[in-house]
Amino acid sequence: MGYAIRTLREEFPELFHKELSFDIYRDDIVFKDPYNTFGGIENYKSIFWSLRFYGGILFKTLWVDIVSVWQPSENMIMVRWIVHGIPRIPWESRSRFDGTSEYKLDKNGKIYEHRVHNIALNGPHKFQVLGVEQMIQTIGCPSTPKPTYFEFSSASMKKCAITEISGE
Repeated sequence: MGYAIRTLREEFPELFHKELSFDIYRDDIVFKDPYNTFGGIENYKSIFWSLRFYGGILFKTLWVDIVSVWQPSENMIMVRWIVHGIPRIPWESRSRFDGTSEYKLDKNGKIYEHRVHNIALNGPHKFQVLGVEQMIQTIGCPSTPKPTYFEFSSASMKKCAITEISGE
């Protein structure tokens, strides 16, 4: 358990800059967010590859701050994190995603489930809980310059996607 905690503390802040080591995870790991469930270590690796790839395309800079790490029960680790980014857009803007990750460990100290909770975009203003896939889509279609808050609905996200496709 100590090795998993130490690895998460050291590697999680670098997830947008280098590949994580996956030796603390079981091959049958399950990843869950409010909208998606993925199983298997290869799919889990793909999630982080996608975050690095799209993060590098859509942001000038992107970093993670770990707010806290705690152990609410013997076989669980919780990580409270904030992702900060400066989008590649022609006006000054910043993005922020707040969330928590819950890791469940087996008796050998290997993580078999990673659950993401409470992803909030540009908190503490109005926010909507997002899945990882929606978060990636959302950062690709910025709001108006210097917004006071972001509010996304499925209709506005569809309009944003249609606008990008049609080039309007």
